Amino acid sequence: MKLNGGTCPSLETIGAFVEDRLKDRERETIAEHLATCETCYFVFTEAASTIVTAAPQTNVVTFRPRRKTWQIAGGLAAAAVIVLAVNVFRPFGANGDERALTALVTAVGTTRAFEPRLTGGFAYAPVRGPVRGANDANLAPDVRIAIAEIEKQYAAKPVAATAALISGDPNHAIDILEAHSQLRPTDSKILSDLAAAYLARSAASGSTDDASKALAAANRALEVDRLMPEALFNRALALQASGQNNDARIAWQAYLAVDDGSGWADEARAHLRILSQP
Repeated sequence: MKLNGGTCPSLETIGAFVEDRLKDRERETIAEHLATCETCYFVFTEAASTIVTAAPQTNVVTFRPRRKTWQIAGGLAAAAVIVLAVNVFRPFGANGDERALTALVTAVGTTRAFEPRLTGGFAYAPVRGPVRGANDANLAPDVRIAIAEIEKQYAAKPVAATAALISGDPNHAIDILEAHSQLRPTDSKILSDLAAAYLARSAASGSTDDASKALAAANRALEVDRLMPEALFNRALALQASGQNNDARIAWQAYLAVDDGSGWADEARAHLRILSQP
């Protein structure tokens, strides 16, 4: 079955894209199409949502690739019925920015280009180096699709700051999050992500001023939610980046009191070992 009178890829092709069964060139072609076609992007996100699973005993959303074609096909068919029935494309409804963030988290998977921790349920991964920009070849097609959709639909919302950080633009992320932190001064997620953005820019420029701003933002987030793992992680990083090593050691220990069994916890222990060296 094809959408839009045959001008778009078939449901089977989109399903193969979701299942990562396409060759590189064909995958690239579909990725470019999804980045510009709202109808097909909606079908893609509905199909991708069938592979979302919740990690046991945590609030973190993780994602597992599945090879159950019938399950993907069912999601595609349902999505297509929705599109054709209403004949109006509304990408995500009332909680569109949350769905867009979920799609970005799915696309990013276990790729991580900077040290600070973002909210939204991103999976742990070791830092693999900086990303130079949203159009850079280092960004996977799925990530570029998600970023393009966010930039098009939600450019003024906090999710756009997350997309900017993923694409390697902390300045744009900071502009968005600073504005939203003034409108929503008790939103711990915005404040923690603002700390992450300052830390990302500090790492790129070596600015101690940004490290101090990151610490202030993380502290404000923890005033709202004192056990927030992302804010605790970013606060410890900010203290370490500011050269406050004794306080940083205490901050990493505070993080481990909340999370002692994840990859993030292993990284916290690695920081503690570094800070314990003469």
